[in-house]
Amino acid sequence: MMTEGADRCPVLNSEEDSDGCDEPEDDADSDGSADWVCDWDIGDLSDEELEEAPEEIPNSIWSLAAKDAKMLTAMRHSGREYDPSKFGPDPTYADLYDGPYGPSDSVLDVADDLLALLFYFMPPQLWRQIAIESNTYHTQSITKRARAIRAQQRRNGGNMEELAEIRRRLSNVRNIEPWKVLRVVALLIARMLVPIHKGIAAHWSTAKLGSLPTNRFGLYMPKNRFFHIVGYMHFSNNKSPEAHRDRAWKIRPVVDLLQRTFARGYKPPSVISFDEATLPSRSRFNPVRVFNKDKPHKWGTKGFVAACAKTTYCMR
Repeated sequence: MMTEGADRCPVLNSEEDSDGCDEPEDDADSDGSADWVCDWDIGDLSDEELEEAPEEIPNSIWSLAAKDAKMLTAMRHSGREYDPSKFGPDPTYADLYDGPYGPSDSVLDVADDLLALLFYFMPPQLWRQIAIESNTYHTQSITKRARAIRAQQRRNGGNMEELAEIRRRLSNVRNIEPWKVLRVVALLIARMLVPIHKGIAAHWSTAKLGSLPTNRFGLYMPKNRFFHIVGYMHFSNNKSPEAHRDRAWKIRPVVDLLQRTFARGYKPPSVISFDEATLPSRSRFNPVRVFNKDKPHKWGTKGFVAACAKTTYCMR
């Protein structure tokens, strides 16, 4: 069922102005003796600016109503009805789509299976691609990581391994598998629901921490393996040329996929809301982090969404 749900898964040409007057080409006579029949209309030359009377804006019932605080307060409770005698013909758009809208048939087919619903929006191919890119990043960083480990050993004053030995040890680490990535994401969601202020490593602690059971995360994944996957998890290739042109390249494959899957899972209505949204993030490593004082989360990645005006379902 999971596989089935996942699988359903101006150019402006400028033209020459024929009415314009071009200077005639005359190679023989370049001293300006030829008659020039056109001139630029630049108006009167004066050091004083022309004073023009400002155009008065006519009174509008719309603007008067917008400034009437009592009327706006009453309309919050009683609603409003369009009055053609005051505001002219009804500007309601004609021939708007008035058919059914909401979840599509394909998403309703897998709505009863939560795991199938997850793979509908985030298909298995996404998890496989994340595993591939994570393994690629691990391979690319072996040399840099080996030098960092050797420098740490030198600072500690203990036994120092050869660089070749460190690289060999790092190369022998097991590849990251797609189901392991999925399990790591599940553990991160579990930590979000039941956090421990001592840090995420405390979820593997064998000591009693309040009312939480001990070493609960250890039932699903060893701690070192978890931090290895989290440290090397990548969604795209850092060596790609697009990485230098697209500031969101690190998450671009996931964003593009989610835009397609969320769009196919919902039939849009006739009225769509275009709004801004903020993805919370205070990390200083986020190159597109902005500050928005009007949002519940002040720091984060700002984006614009197209959503259903009635159900707030985000389609793009």
